[in-house]
Amino acid sequence: MPSNYKRLGDYIHKVENRNRDLKVSKLVGLSMTKEFRVSTSNIVGTDMSVYKVVNKWQFSCDFMSVIRVHKFPVVLKTDDDPVLVSPAYTVFEVNDENELNPEYLMMWFRRSEFDRYADFKCDSAIRGGFDWDALCDCMLPIPSIEKQQEIVLEYNTIQNRIALNNQLISKLEETAQAIYKQWFVDFDNDKLEIKNLGDLCSLITDGKHGDCKDEINSGYYFVSVKDLSNGEIIYDKARQITKNDFEETHRRTDLKPGDILLTNAGTIGRMAIVKDLQETNRTTFQKSVAILKPKSGMSKTHYLYLLLKYHLNEIIELAGGSTQSNLLLGDLRNFEIKYPGFDFVTKIEGKVKPIFEMISSKGLEIQKLEELKDLLLAKMTRVKN
Repeated sequence: MPSNYKRLGDYIHKVENRNRDLKVSKLVGLSMTKEFRVSTSNIVGTDMSVYKVVNKWQFSCDFMSVIRVHKFPVVLKTDDDPVLVSPAYTVFEVNDENELNPEYLMMWFRRSEFDRYADFKCDSAIRGGFDWDALCDCMLPIPSIEKQQEIVLEYNTIQNRIALNNQLISKLEETAQAIYKQWFVDFDNDKLEIKNLGDLCSLITDGKHGDCKDEINSGYYFVSVKDLSNGEIIYDKARQITKNDFEETHRRTDLKPGDILLTNAGTIGRMAIVKDLQETNRTTFQKSVAILKPKSGMSKTHYLYLLLKYHLNEIIELAGGSTQSNLLLGDLRNFEIKYPGFDFVTKIEGKVKPIFEMISSKGLEIQKLEELKDLLLAKMTRVKN
């Protein structure tokens, strides 16, 4: 092992700061993307004084979940506002920020290889599980603090560009939605017909009921909820399956450019416009994803996408008002909308299509930046002073 690899336990220690004075009220959980998320737990009647406080540059982690989620849920607090986490979580910090940069350590935790290592430690009772002692026994490269700061700066620069592009995408989508609202929502109601969503689509169905056999690098993709982001399919971490399993589902769904995907189980409401990519004719999807094919002479891709976006809260209500419920295909097909006629649909398509082309361009840039970020994380094993 290279000489710059050090035992992590020599650089970190636990922190036991309870909310005894009840000054902190914001309760958070830990997401699988290694970020804090606002907790939805019912805390009425709960003794919040036993909850742990997490301050800036402190970490919170959940060792108990590793065996269930196959990842190491850990988050670094990077802003000044303290938060509360479960008493079951472990809070820790670095001993000396002049020796180990907390952001550098968080980068190491973000590596997929670290998640696999933690999962491996939980794979057998013989290995003892992944706990505080196992974390402390981890070895990682710790170069000079100047080198750590350089690596962190490079990573944050990429991350900031991704955040900026996501903001631009949000603004562009808001612009497209405003055009939709101006043309259709504010349209003279007397000239609008009541249609069902099924009237505007040649097909509304879901993906495969059941699982598929994985095959690494097969080139046949099995898309799930997690693979839909920013209005696109993200292929980087999508499962790849056997050709036979792909063909069985593809015959029924026949994914084509211009189709709309909508998540209808798990997290309801994620959407994607299917692009004309080489992966498209090798892509199918799970039951948790529905496909909507615009019907010729009735609908067009971007109009249908904006229609769904505008009515998304109502569509979620069909599933019981929760994004974590199940949306029935029959309810989706029978969902009523006000229809302005195909001439107006064609006009709005011409107005918003350039906006969506810009969104797609920014989405591709984000994918390339994510690849750069992953490359930087992978290179950490070879870092030198």
